[in-house]
Amino acid sequence: MSLFDSVIDRDPVSRKIGQMKKMFGTEDIIPLWIADMDFKTPQAIQTELATVLSQPVQGYNMDYPGWKESVIHWYQKQYDCLLNEEWLHFIPGVIKTVVLTLLALTEPGDNILTLTPVYDPYRNFVPGSYRHLLQSPLIENDGTYDINWDDFREKLKKSKLFLFVSPHNPGGVVWGREILLKIKRFCHEEGVIVISDEVHCDLTLTDKKHIPFFNIDDDMENQSVVLHSTGKTFNTPGIQGGFMIIKNRQLRDKLYRFLDRCHLAETNYLQQSAIFSAYTYCDDWYQELRVYLAGNVNFVKQSIERYCPKISVIYGGASYLLFLNAEKLGLDDEELASFFIKDAQLGLSPGIQYGPGGEKHMRINVGCSRSVLVQAMENLKSAYSTLSG
Repeated sequence: MSLFDSVIDRDPVSRKIGQMKKMFGTEDIIPLWIADMDFKTPQAIQTELATVLSQPVQGYNMDYPGWKESVIHWYQKQYDCLLNEEWLHFIPGVIKTVVLTLLALTEPGDNILTLTPVYDPYRNFVPGSYRHLLQSPLIENDGTYDINWDDFREKLKKSKLFLFVSPHNPGGVVWGREILLKIKRFCHEEGVIVISDEVHCDLTLTDKKHIPFFNIDDDMENQSVVLHSTGKTFNTPGIQGGFMIIKNRQLRDKLYRFLDRCHLAETNYLQQSAIFSAYTYCDDWYQELRVYLAGNVNFVKQSIERYCPKISVIYGGASYLLFLNAEKLGLDDEELASFFIKDAQLGLSPGIQYGPGGEKHMRINVGCSRSVLVQAMENLKSAYSTLSG
């Protein structure tokens, strides 16, 4: 029996449970929506956090010892790349830092480009920071996504910055070296900075290999900002924080100076201790997690392919998030949401929230015990059979 087979009763204050009524109008569903996992955070991290919280004075601290070295070691082991310590900077959270990066590197009214469908906060905080959002639709192709290069390049000419999710969310696409090099070359030609959100990168579950954007070649002029955290992989999203990697000195000096002078990314001893512990003590847990999640992904894909042939699965090899294309069911978005909630009793994320290309799709989170997924697929199988009649 795997340690991930245990069914965890989530606290009602967790968003996954506490927002069910608001999100779905009922609590009589299996919640498989928000992107955290129903697995215990590794014990080593819990112990490290408890040690920090046991300090009798929760005052101002310096950096947690060794947190940068742990990141450097992790990247060397996982991605066979060498980080310089000066490239690293602690951040208050990936989403917050994307917004801070927009404020530091662009002006109100500038065009910010993304691919679509895409992680939904991007569609809110770009206009929320008084920038204009441009979206280049991805091409859905045989269970994954391709980039529409003509559309991408045309919109890139009008853009100041490109927000890139690597691996992709909600499609889990692990972008290959050739694609990354094309993105880098086109962005360089147009003078566009790349912000690469790589929070799912450690969760590649197939033989595909994630390549950090800063490491696609040895070019020190690489105009990119890579953002990462332990939140997704080690199930610590409630502890806001992470780190930024910038290879280019001029870009690094500009952005890090902005963060430091404005006191926007000061030391967070608690989060830094989680980073250190995750990358130092949790490798066995991490390896077992990847095997378990890969099994979950395969189980859900096979179940849907066998029992729900009008629903296709988009999954590019990374993360515990699968995107379901339900266009062939013949339901509009409101009817599709109702089908999953009322008939299948499943709480999934509606695809329309991820922008153009997400219509008539649903995102499912398989980061839970297999027994929960077995019940979820039974629910879907029964609802689908009734619908197809």
